Amino acid sequence: MLDIFRGLKNLIKVSHVEADSTVFRLHYSLTVVFLMSFSLIITTRQYVGNPIDCVHSKDIPEDVLNTYCWIHSTYLIKSFLHKKQGVSVPYPGIDP
Repeated sequence: MLDIFRGLKNLIKVSHVEADSTVFRLHYSLTVVFLMSFSLIITTRQYVGNPIDCVHSKDIPEDVLNTYCWIHSTYLIKSFLHKKQGVSVPYPGIDP
């Protein structure tokens, strides 16, 4: 029974048609490799090292302040957007 199917397999030959060249196949395979590699490198920053480093003085422990900065986000206040940076506000839009 298997010999019949082997004979039919020899009669039916499927040719592999390629619509792109080796350069294009290399291009889109390397593009995927580069994108996946760089996205992996960028996302590992969340789990390795310090993803958030808050600027602080020595009166508050660094780990406490970094935890606070990690949990709470920063909001812009419109009335502080046009004040002078470094004199009256630490950054435009941020209330001291």
